[in-house]
Amino acid sequence: MASKKDQGSNVAQSILKQLIESPKAGIFIKENPLYDNSDSASSKSKKEAHPDVMSVMIADIMAEATMAEMERKINFLMKVVEERDHEITTLREQIRTRETAESSQTPVVKATNKGKNVV
Repeated sequence: MASKKDQGSNVAQSILKQLIESPKAGIFIKENPLYDNSDSASSKSKKEAHPDVMSVMIADIMAEATMAEMERKINFLMKVVEERDHEITTLREQIRTRETAESSQTPVVKATNKGKNVV
């Protein structure tokens, strides 16, 4: 029984290694050492439970990898938005500075003299 647990642990470690090394988190399992060609009904029913467990483990690992990738992308987008906000603030300040400079250069209209503007 201990050797079956060791085999299961080895398979789980192998799958984890494949996930970590895979560029797209794809898993390709060529052999499953938990299976042999014996016809024992009791050993077969025990072995059939392993694919479900392994499937859940793989799904959990892939979900974690997907969440990590999404977190990385969200952080990147937040950085981009922060940079754009800074650019917008800088442009607004430039516009205010130009408007202030232009308003100080325009002639000021003084009091009217018989309906005519005096500059």
